[in-house]
Amino acid sequence: MTKQNVAQEILDFNKKTVKESFEALSTISSQAAKTANQILDATANVPEEGKKVVDLFFKENEKGLTSQKKFVESGLEIDWTSPNASVKGLEAIESLYNSAFNQVDALQKETNELLKKASEQLPKEARPVVDFWNGTLNSNYQGFQNLVTQNFALARKVMGELAAEAPKSEKKAAK
Repeated sequence: MTKQNVAQEILDFNKKTVKESFEALSTISSQAAKTANQILDATANVPEEGKKVVDLFFKENEKGLTSQKKFVESGLEIDWTSPNASVKGLEAIESLYNSAFNQVDALQKETNELLKKASEQLPKEARPVVDFWNGTLNSNYQGFQNLVTQNFALARKVMGELAAEAPKSEKKAAK
């Protein structure tokens, strides 16, 4: 058996393992969602907003699993021996983060609406506290997202500069 055949078998095994693992996680997640919905339906006095939040959590969790699966599968497709493997790896990681940020943005919008409805039932003195807490949480998240975005931009810049310098070093070594 050649090294290439062994490497291909290992890669095929890893791909199959990833696929089956994510299918198992997805099954567990969907069963947990069904169980949670049954429990919430059977429990009296659970507000509709609470049920929506739980449902939203499981839907976004499923989207997150799908994004992670795509990321891992794309990582298995990269030829890590090629000169541009690091760039492809960075692109795959950035794609995963962008997907996660989009999910969090959608989650924030939906939970903000649910929070407004839920806070209407609170005394008027408590509403500013809820608004402050929610605003602080959202602004801290925005700060984190900006930092990650800047780090990706810096990484792309550094990789571009390294790629531009690499041919110069190879020419000097050849002389």
